[in-house]
Amino acid sequence: MILIDMSDYNRAARGYWYALVATGAGVFMWGASRCLSFEPRQWAQLLVLASLVVISGMCPVRIPGTKASVTAGDAFIFLGVIFLGVPAAIVLGAIDLLTSSLRTTRRVTSWIAAPACMALTVFIAGHVFYLALDAYAGIARRPVGSTEPLRLEQLLLPLILMALVQYFLNGMLVATLIALKSRRPVWRCWFDNYLWTSWTFFAGALAALVVYAATMKFGLLYVLLSVPVIAATFATYRTYFERVAEKTREAAELSRIHLATVEALATAIDAKDQTTHCHVRRVQIYCARMGELMGLTTNEIKALKAGALLHDVGKLAVPDHILNKPGKLNGAEFEKMKIHTTVGAQILERVGFPYPVVPIVRSHHEQWDGAGYPDGLKGEGIPLTARILSVVDCFDSVREDRPYRPGMTREEACALLQRGAGNHFDPSVVELFLKHLPAFEREIVASGLDHPGFTSVECEPRALLDGTQASMPPGLSGDVRDSSATPEYLTQIKNAHQEVYALYEIARTFGSSLDIEDTVTVLVNKVGHIIPFDLCAVYLFDELKGYATAAHVAGRYAELIRGRAAAPGEGVVGFVLANRRASYLLDPMLDFTDIKLPEGAEYRSMVALPLVKDERLLGVLAVYATEPRRYADDHLRLLDTVARLASDALSNAMNHARAESNALTDTLTGLPNARAMYVRFEQESARARRTGQPFQVVMLDLDSFKQVNDTYGHKTGDRVLREVARILQAQLREYDFLARYAGDEFVAIVQDLTTEQVNELRERIEQAVSKFSLHVRGDKHARVGISVGAASYGVHGETLDQLLIAADEAMYSAKSYHKQQQQQQQSPGTKPADVVNVNTGDLASTAIN
Repeated sequence: MILIDMSDYNRAARGYWYALVATGAGVFMWGASRCLSFEPRQWAQLLVLASLVVISGMCPVRIPGTKASVTAGDAFIFLGVIFLGVPAAIVLGAIDLLTSSLRTTRRVTSWIAAPACMALTVFIAGHVFYLALDAYAGIARRPVGSTEPLRLEQLLLPLILMALVQYFLNGMLVATLIALKSRRPVWRCWFDNYLWTSWTFFAGALAALVVYAATMKFGLLYVLLSVPVIAATFATYRTYFERVAEKTREAAELSRIHLATVEALATAIDAKDQTTHCHVRRVQIYCARMGELMGLTTNEIKALKAGALLHDVGKLAVPDHILNKPGKLNGAEFEKMKIHTTVGAQILERVGFPYPVVPIVRSHHEQWDGAGYPDGLKGEGIPLTARILSVVDCFDSVREDRPYRPGMTREEACALLQRGAGNHFDPSVVELFLKHLPAFEREIVASGLDHPGFTSVECEPRALLDGTQASMPPGLSGDVRDSSATPEYLTQIKNAHQEVYALYEIARTFGSSLDIEDTVTVLVNKVGHIIPFDLCAVYLFDELKGYATAAHVAGRYAELIRGRAAAPGEGVVGFVLANRRASYLLDPMLDFTDIKLPEGAEYRSMVALPLVKDERLLGVLAVYATEPRRYADDHLRLLDTVARLASDALSNAMNHARAESNALTDTLTGLPNARAMYVRFEQESARARRTGQPFQVVMLDLDSFKQVNDTYGHKTGDRVLREVARILQAQLREYDFLARYAGDEFVAIVQDLTTEQVNELRERIEQAVSKFSLHVRGDKHARVGISVGAASYGVHGETLDQLLIAADEAMYSAKSYHKQQQQQQQSPGTKPADVVNVNTGDLASTAIN
């Protein structure tokens, strides 16, 4: 059973085909029924003409550069009209087209539609012939089989009219079907395929006239003897057209190779901008269909398709870090980006395209409101082809994923065009594009190009400008093996530019951070952009402790290794620490001997590199994979580059942390200094204002410290200060703050203490310090006392200076009391009550209350 494949017919084309076939079938049946009444002599004439039609139909001549073919059958059809009438000519015409279509196409739809079309054409043209014969020669319609001869001058004009009607009618019927299928203007299809076939119809009419005259004068036998001459003439034409067709194919192939070369280079350039091959081909389809809908010429449509491929060729002059920068470009970067339009136009001006590609490339970033570049064109002043490309390229580009942003959905992209209509884009182009978008997308899907994305799916690397793989020579078409495989050269180009961009981003990000935690976090995140891993860890080496700790870990089972310590010589990381050189051959499971991984989990390959700066060991960067031999030489090269960048960044961060710590740390005691105290006070005061919870500022001053310095020297005094600082820190909570204020004075900031708790803290501190004794030499020991005063935030003031003054006053009251106690101890006859009627608890409480 023969199936009729109409998958490429839309609804309108399918309806037209059925109507044409039904009408033609009806006409053919009418003609065939009329032939049934023929006499034997007429049947003999019909069979002779039919035989000649079949022979000529088996030798069609394809017109170079078109889809049309011609045969010598038109002459015999015209003879059938003259000798046997319109019904017989209808049958002959159907036989002619059936025979030739069987030779030139495999489409069943053509086998059926072509005879039907010719039957309808011959029916109308034949009646025009007899009407003209009646009007011009005054001869009424002759009965079928009439032997009365007609003069040549009587036949000339009717034959020309019949040929003219058949030429126009046959061409328009077929061109209409092609136009409905391709959604192109009917006149354009007729012009491209049938304009140059007129000579065949007029030549057929002339041949019919000559054969008729010869038959009438010399008889049918003489005419039959002249058939070889006619055949030889036809063969000469056939040979000529075949040679012309061969030259046309050679020229087309040469043009295709040139365009394929341009495509390959342009696609390679687009890979620099992470543009996918499918994106370019989708834009070409959008542009071609929009050009047809807007009535552009063939050259303008060709220019659009070439412009879709080449419009960004000028990006050769734009640095990669600008092309792929995440976020908005700054003013200088945007000015650099803008030159790609003029550079691209200058490059293509030297090519000399036969259609207007340069204006498209130069103006595809102009805007409808005149705010575009490079020339600030506005409205209709922008070439229509550039306006079309601007819309469709924007629509498809924003739907693709890029390294620095995710793609939009279809609805988001449509909304973007609608918002830009009237200011950025030509509103009529946007409206027409969105109206026909569903039809465009069906064609995209049918072409296998519906893969918006970054690099996951690519399209076959065939010529974009002719769009057919069948036109490739065998040597080239064989190279296209897998339509879903990324061309290797594109992959390498993209990887190279991604590498440059990733390393630039790593260096830029490292340069913007001086925080150690941020630096190691960025390091792990950025490594994942260029190196595949299942687990990545950054170990930081502590020179004082003598081992490294996993400061930041990401990937599978990261929680099991986070915070893990590795000493030099332990596992692969320890080997790298001890030897300060990279390792990629050792068993990665050596790093997990003390870690219980889930059942079946195993790392089979790894790379570990030391992080070293100026001979100083900073740590180790390690990546692990569950696949064996996962890392190649390129991975090692990239990781080595990243490790050097990370080492510089970590060294800067550590030096900054050390400098920052020194700026806020008392070098003698290791406690925060007065500057750090002011910073902490601001934090605590902000918390107190926010929560309503008070805090206390406690002033602590050593007693008899000057005597220690005078008696034992300043070095001993420094040792006393360090030991006292340690004692004071031990009496405070972990979250309390203690700073060395100046000389032998310390300040503590404590939270949420009542009066009783402040007194209890004072007593603990005084007792701890009073028990302290520093051995100097022999039986000599250095001892000090301490006086404590406190003030509460919100009660004694809201600035640090106010609270320090209040706490200082309380502290000096305590110090006076201590001196009175000492004097009392030195005067045995004096009662304690005679010295002072106060105690230090009352002094501290007074200051707080």
